[in-house]
Amino acid sequence: MKKYFQNPETGLLRAGWRVLAFFAIFMLVTAVVMISVRTILGSLQKGSTLQFTILAFTATVSVLIGRRFLDKKTVASLGLRFDGFAVLDIVSGFANSALVMAVMFFALRSMNLIEFKGFTWWMDGAAAESSLQLAALPVALGVLYKLAIVAWWEELAFRGYFFQNLIAGIGLKWSIVISSLGFGFGHAINPNATFLSSLLIAVITPQLIYAYLKTGQLWLPMGLHLGWNFCQASVFGFAASGQDSPSLIAQSPTGPDWLSGGAFGAEGSVLILPVTALSLFLIHYWVRSTRASGQKVFEIMPESAPATGNSIAVT
Repeated sequence: MKKYFQNPETGLLRAGWRVLAFFAIFMLVTAVVMISVRTILGSLQKGSTLQFTILAFTATVSVLIGRRFLDKKTVASLGLRFDGFAVLDIVSGFANSALVMAVMFFALRSMNLIEFKGFTWWMDGAAAESSLQLAALPVALGVLYKLAIVAWWEELAFRGYFFQNLIAGIGLKWSIVISSLGFGFGHAINPNATFLSSLLIAVITPQLIYAYLKTGQLWLPMGLHLGWNFCQASVFGFAASGQDSPSLIAQSPTGPDWLSGGAFGAEGSVLILPVTALSLFLIHYWVRSTRASGQKVFEIMPESAPATGNSIAVT
């Protein structure tokens, strides 16, 4: 019976059990912190900056616990080595997503699938013709902070702990499928989510996985994730996975939801698929132009492989 829970070669829990234990720890730690904060403050607004900060904190703590006591490895080995590429990868990922969302916005606008109403400059309820005011800058920075911590904890938990332990347990191909579906349908609880929107997120998620696999680090996926959400919601005025946000541009969908994205945002439109292909090309070009040809960036040994077996090497 013990062999079903513990790998005899490593003495560790098998990868599947580690993943389940991690999510159990994450839910427990989050519940304790959330209840404590609600008790102290009297309430905790859903979707608030404080709630997202708590999620970032509890996810980070849970990964630290899981990596130290379940995996017996360092957190940095998940892909958090702060080297000369870290900041560049974040900036590159952000710029990549900014371009992709610009293409998405102008494509939908040219097909009359969204109505451009003007600029609101991050001022909630402001007239479309209002100009930039200094009071708007803290709002924009606040949104950037909230989306940055979302990018941090989701990449740390999903492309970090979850995905990498799946690879160790079941190999690369099935890990890509399962983690993409898990991430996509994890958004099914978001406002205005549909089966199509969840499926589309699952289909476009491999761009984040590809960015991790090509670099061996989480910085590029984090930059992509942050730029995607910020430019989608806070620049071009789409809902971000169903969540409304103060934005630079005021616009609204006018076509069928499966084309315009509807109230869920750009990720609910099937047109996001060819646009994501552009993102994959840009990721490939960035990595090829900044890394030495044939450079081995990381190596994962599946737990089922013998000690002298083949590892999964990404170059």
